[in-house]
Amino acid sequence: MDIVSVLPAKQGVIGAREVVKSINSGKVKSVVVASNCPEKLVSRLANVDVKKFEGDQRQLGIKLGKPFPVAMVGYE
Repeated sequence: MDIVSVLPAKQGVIGAREVVKSINSGKVKSVVVASNCPEKLVSRLANVDVKKFEGDQRQLGIKLGKPFPVAMVGYE
């Protein structure tokens, strides 16, 4: 099952720093993390639904249409 295709089509918050800020402000409720995302970053995600993307950061970036690696993306 492709986890990115079941998420909302609207723009997500990209990047660990921005996702954590959005979680703290209450804007993000669900987060998708790449399989090779450092555990240190994943441990900072509290009180949200965390889903694991089967590919690495480069593949997640490509799936989201970005020309750069993406460690995590958050959605409302």
